[in-house]
Amino acid sequence: MSLGLPGHLVQATLSRALARASHWFGLVCLTAALLSVLALSQVAQAPADALLQGTDRTQITVAAILAMGALLALLARWRTVPLTIAYLAIGAVCTYLFTSSVLGMPGVFSSSDLFLISLPKMALIMVGGAGSGALVGVIWSTVGFVLAEAASSLAVANSGVTDHPDMFTIVTYLFLVGVMLLDGLARRTGRAAQPAIHRAVQDDESRILRHDFDVRAVALMHDTTLNQLVSMARAKPGPLSRGLEAGIRETLQTLATRDWLTHVDEQSAAHPAGDGWLGSAVFQAVDRLRDRGLVVDITGDKDALGRLDQEKDRELGLAVQQCLLNVLMHAGIVTAEVVIDADNQNVSVMVVDAGRGFMESETGDDRLGLRQSVRRRIERLGGSVVVWSRPGAGTSVLLTLPAAPASTTPTSTPVGPGGPGPVTS
Repeated sequence: MSLGLPGHLVQATLSRALARASHWFGLVCLTAALLSVLALSQVAQAPADALLQGTDRTQITVAAILAMGALLALLARWRTVPLTIAYLAIGAVCTYLFTSSVLGMPGVFSSSDLFLISLPKMALIMVGGAGSGALVGVIWSTVGFVLAEAASSLAVANSGVTDHPDMFTIVTYLFLVGVMLLDGLARRTGRAAQPAIHRAVQDDESRILRHDFDVRAVALMHDTTLNQLVSMARAKPGPLSRGLEAGIRETLQTLATRDWLTHVDEQSAAHPAGDGWLGSAVFQAVDRLRDRGLVVDITGDKDALGRLDQEKDRELGLAVQQCLLNVLMHAGIVTAEVVIDADNQNVSVMVVDAGRGFMESETGDDRLGLRQSVRRRIERLGGSVVVWSRPGAGTSVLLTLPAAPASTTPTSTPVGPGGPGPVTS
């Protein structure tokens, strides 16, 4: 029962639940006692009324039961020591009056071991639920049990009825004390187990964070260092081209910053996610690859990119950049198309080329671009990547990410690298 709750809440929660159950049981017992007194007062005739000391005794007993019930209701709401002491005092008086009234009927009850007599006594024992801990609860219940037995024994002695042990009250007391002691033992066990549970949760969260760190680190390493090394290896002998030099400078700047895993370049800071096409990381990725000589055509709903948050916008831009870089490095052509589409829950970007194509299942373990910089990067954010390619038939890579709901007002931003044109969705 304590599992799943913080340690500082376990004791108070279990104590409150046990107290509420005890108080409700006590209120049921007092209700039964009240109905019994009223029924006996109606059944009793003149001779019996004399033995019951008249109507005044019945009224006093009813008032005592009502007062005891009211105090128990208050105790169920505010578990304080003054209310507990008042309840014990009124309860002892109520037990004496109730026992005297019931056993005072001549020739009706010949023994004191009656369940009817046990009703106010069991309600008095239920005060044990007021404790905030197992030991405190046992002490309160024990005081209630002693007072109930003392008041009942005094009333039995005055009535002249044979006194027998009240097993109903004894069993109720032992049961309540046993429950509270087991509760206290369970709390000790729970307190010992909770640190281990919290450590396991923290270890799992740390494992997830480390995995996320590794995925992002490998992807960024491929985006920067490995790509530049491959570009330099493929470059013609002689001075570095302007695009390659700019790429190396950008890589060095990215790796030199302290926050390289959450790096947002200057353009992203100037145009945060939500500013639409010009503020998107996809625009920046296309712009970089155009500087390196790739011809990129753009179609679709560009403004849909503004529905992505900053992290998804940045990661999608890096994934698109890797796809375009793959076209430049492996497709054997210098043209590609970027198609942007969206529905009410997702934003999709497809990178299409008519190059030499490949079989994804046959790519070597050293080809980390599509695996790390694209697929794992998008899947980490809850998106998906679908690749259609075969040798000689080109390649299409569909990147899909969950996004904020689409606006009810449709957009019709001009698209295409050549100026205004129709929107292709």
